[in-house]
Amino acid sequence: MRTKAVRISKIDVKANLEKLFALDVEIAKAAPTLLSLETKEKLFNFLMEEHDSETWVLKDQNGRFLGYLSIVDKPKEAALEILNIGIDPEFQGKGHGREMIEFAEKIAVESGRGKITTVTNKKNLKAIGFFKHLGYKIVKAIDNYYGDGETRYLFEKSLE
Repeated sequence: MRTKAVRISKIDVKANLEKLFALDVEIAKAAPTLLSLETKEKLFNFLMEEHDSETWVLKDQNGRFLGYLSIVDKPKEAALEILNIGIDPEFQGKGHGREMIEFAEKIAVESGRGKITTVTNKKNLKAIGFFKHLGYKIVKAIDNYYGDGETRYLFEKSLE
């Protein structure tokens, strides 16, 4: 069952960094295989400086961040990339992750992309199952994808 009155809103990462980082910390505690971004500055650099992503949050009726989604749009590429997606562990299993993914897929289609991609740590079995359940296929395994020594699976879904 979904939390009442949730909405997805685009945010300014810098202006919302405190809340976004607090959410990211809670998500990372529940999923230790996630890429470690131990400080607000590292999270900001990853989202904005390294990847120039756009970020949306899922909020409840009180403005609490329940989840977030960061997307990288490289206009010359055929796919839109989901850089990050995370739902507060307290609100997982209620359809919010699916809602965020469907939102990302809608953005991809509206921007003329025929596919969407994402990566996840090969040890993150929960995320692997989640993406497979939503129709994503593992395209390949990439060693040291983020320079942290971890292997990540590249997932892809055709939207055509």
